[in-house]
Amino acid sequence: MVLCMWNLRGPHTIAPNLNKDYNGHENFFTLKMHHGGFFTKYPGRKYVKGRLAFFDFVDTNLFSVHDLHDMIREIGYFADDTMYYHYRIPNLDLDFRLKAGIL
Repeated sequence: MVLCMWNLRGPHTIAPNLNKDYNGHENFFTLKMHHGGFFTKYPGRKYVKGRLAFFDFVDTNLFSVHDLHDMIREIGYFADDTMYYHYRIPNLDLDFRLKAGIL
């Protein structure tokens, strides 16, 4: 069994100095998760009325859908619920580059 090192950043925690803390660890990234809101309609789609969660020290070599499931539980959702998730390809807009899946 492989354990991941990701860490949910607390709501009042100062963001880590990612350049310093990730130095020499090119495989680490921070996952920014929007949750609890909804998408507005096309065109000009936006995600509104939601909350943010940041997961630091996510390892690209170890990250899997199982980690995503654990992260969702960590922010207060139930493991037995069917979860629909959407993700955006970085630097592209929500109107045309929004992808979807089910967990």
